[in-house]
Parts: sequence; C-alpha cells; structure tokens
Amino acid sequence: MLTDTFISYAVFFFYLGERGIELLVNKMNFEYLVSKFFIVKRYPQESLQMKLFHACWFLSLFCEMNLHGKLLGGAAFVLTALVLIMAQLLRWSAILSLGYYWSVDIYEMKNHPVVTKGPYRYFRHPNYLAVMAEFFFLPLLLGCPYTLVAGTIGNTLILHRRINLEEAALDEQSGHHYHGSFGVKTS
Repeated sequence: MLTDTFISYAVFFFYLGERGIELLVNKMNFEYLVSKFFIVKRYPQESLQMKLFHACWFLSLFCEMNLHGKLLGGAAFVLTALVLIMAQLLRWSAILSLGYYWSVDIYEMKNHPVVTKGPYRYFRHPNYLAVMAEFFFLPLLLGCPYTLVAGTIGNTLILHRRINLEEAALDEQSGHHYHGSFGVKTS
C-alpha cells in the first residue's frame, strides 16, 4: 500500500516536472519563432516575475507539505485529483492548440494570428484557467492551506496584470482583430 507521504511527493514532483517540460517547450518555441518571424520579447520583466513567483510557490508548497501537510483522503482526494487532471488536460490542450505560438513570454510579432480552435473556442485564456485551478487545488490536495491562500491571491494579481498586457499586445499585433475574434466589443 502506498503511503500518504509517497503519494504527496509523487504528486509534487509530477507537477514540478510538468513545469520543467513547459519551460523546455517555451524555449523551443522561442527559438523557432525567432528564426522564422524575427520576434522579440515584450515585457521581459513580466515573464521573469511570473517565473520567480511560480518558483517561490513550489518552494512554499514543498516546505509546507513537509512541515505539516496532510494529504486529503477518501472522496475529497478523488474529486480534487479529478479537478487537477482536468486542469492538466485543459492546459495541454491549450498549449497544443497554440502550437509554436504558445509561450510563457509575451512577444512582439507582426500579423500575429488569433487562435480560436481547441479550448480557445470556449475560453480566451484556458491555460490561465488551468493554472488558477492548480494554484487552488494542488495545495488543497496536499494539505497546505497557507500556500493555497497566498498562492491563489498572488497568482490572481499577477495573472490580472499579465492578461491585460497580453491582450493589448495581441490586439495590436493582430491588426485589432483579437477582441473581435471572441465577440468582444472594444469601443
């Protein structure tokens, strides 16, 4: 029988590894876009802030998990795990739908296409929805209430600013077609 400690570590390191894979995909996409479209990063401090916050969040989660974390049990564990699995499916569906255009950075690129396939048919920012779910439900699953509250509040503030910058850049670079692609009136 697996112990709660083993399951907690397995879940934690799965998510840490997944973040590492995201950073590798980001690097490959950046190199491709630079070689093909001569893009440049816009708001590099914003991406750095997000990366540092995520690193601190993982550190906080690991420390709290080791100090007093208690893995959820029974039906609560199953339901929380299902939400986290659905969030991962949403995240990777978003990443795959964007293809080479997916990034943790905001780029400057002429005639940036607006992607409205996959989960983007239903949500403007499906990856951020998945991240919000992760920031709430992963600490809940691992019994880390301080990381849950501080991480959720901090991530919400960072994403609010990030979404505003990203949408302004996308609207400008798509010839002001971004908001119109989602049925949003901009006047």
